[in-house]
Amino acid sequence: MSFGDTLTITPDGTGGTDVVLARINNDAYTTEYFKPGTVSNYRVRIRHSKETVKAGSVPYERHNVEFTEEVFAVGAVPAFTRQVYAVIRHKTGDTEADVTNLGEALSLFLSDTNLIKLFGWQS
Repeated sequence: MSFGDTLTITPDGTGGTDVVLARINNDAYTTEYFKPGTVSNYRVRIRHSKETVKAGSVPYERHNVEFTEEVFAVGAVPAFTRQVYAVIRHKTGDTEADVTNLGEALSLFLSDTNLIKLFGWQS
């Protein structure tokens, strides 16, 4: 299952320019999207897995979303990679309603104000 043949992200945030990535891989539990560019490439990977369950423990599922920007070298500035990712881990049988509030809390936490604090090594 995938989001479709294309996936749209907006790296510049609200009011930014949409980037449409094409699906380049889709197997049972992983989908990958890619958009080549002139100054950088964008890649999105979405993966799903189930944790090994030990006797007497709660079974969990994981959903990983990873955004990568590969920035090309320009003059004396070497190529580099930026990456952000999230892992949603929940017990098997939870619905999205069970984890929505926590996911929204993370989304709101990743504001400009808090990113500035994180970049300043605050915790």
